Amino acid sequence: MLLINHINDPQTKAFAKHCLEEKTAEQLRAAAKKQPDEGVISEWGITEGQYEEAIAAALAELEA
Repeated sequence: MLLINHINDPQTKAFAKHCLEEKTAEQLRAAAKKQPDEGVISEWGITEGQYEEAIAAALAELEA
């Protein structure tokens, strides 16, 4: 989790770890191509940018 550990915001990091543990690379690639999920953003208390950062970090970890 080298890339995820570089995320500074604790909530963004927690969401990235959740994505890494619960999502497949295919699901993360699909999420990265769409608009950020407003329900997820609200649930996790993160911004659109933080959502995108977490998705990208989790995907990079899975593909590394």
